[in-house]
Amino acid sequence: MYMATAEHNSISMSSLNADALDISNYPNQVTDLVEEIDRLRMAMTKTFLQEHSFVADSVMELSRQLDLKINEYMKQVHVSREEVR
Repeated sequence: MYMATAEHNSISMSSLNADALDISNYPNQVTDLVEEIDRLRMAMTKTFLQEHSFVADSVMELSRQLDLKINEYMKQVHVSREEVR
């Protein structure tokens, strides 16, 4: 049950890119953020599966890092879109 929940609730990169049709149109920094987000998401899922807890300190720390990177990604995509206009 835990594994199915973790995989179901994990953020997929396709959902991050739903508004961005092709990240290759964005600066390398955005592409790097996508890779970092995916790495953090996988690490958080793996840690959750080891800890069997959403509130374990290690899971929470990875979650915080992931939140920061997602926010950074969203800002970069927004800035990139504004520059195109």
